[in-house]
Amino acid sequence: MILGIGTDIVDANRIDKIYNKFNYKFVERLYGSNEINILNDRKKTSINFLAKRFAAKEATWKALSFSRGDGLFFKEMEILNDKNGQPYLFFSGKTRDYVCQRERSLGGNLNFSISMSDEPPYALAFVVISLAPIKKVLHKI
Repeated sequence: MILGIGTDIVDANRIDKIYNKFNYKFVERLYGSNEINILNDRKKTSINFLAKRFAAKEATWKALSFSRGDGLFFKEMEILNDKNGQPYLFFSGKTRDYVCQRERSLGGNLNFSISMSDEPPYALAFVVISLAPIKKVLHKI
């Protein structure tokens, strides 16, 4: 069952202007430690990297914030990549607590599907949240 859909498009030029004005304060405020480590491993700051993840955070917020309430923080929503390069969401802190609370109240596991793309200067992200039932383990006596 689909619970939420979110999409966002960002003009990377806007992210570049903000980055040039605030430098790393901007990055440290909105991006998690894993994302910052990936960014630091690059030879130069990739504005497209920041723009795609900003769009993904916005799309996630739109899809996840059922009541547009508190409990979601961009810094605690990280967009990482698996070994094959596929993006996935990693939650920490109060945002992870919010997601876990939503799972308990809905009686299932939230599955997040995310897609990101860019065609400079634009970056686009799309997030779908679905609910999967919790598997019950049967014990044989």
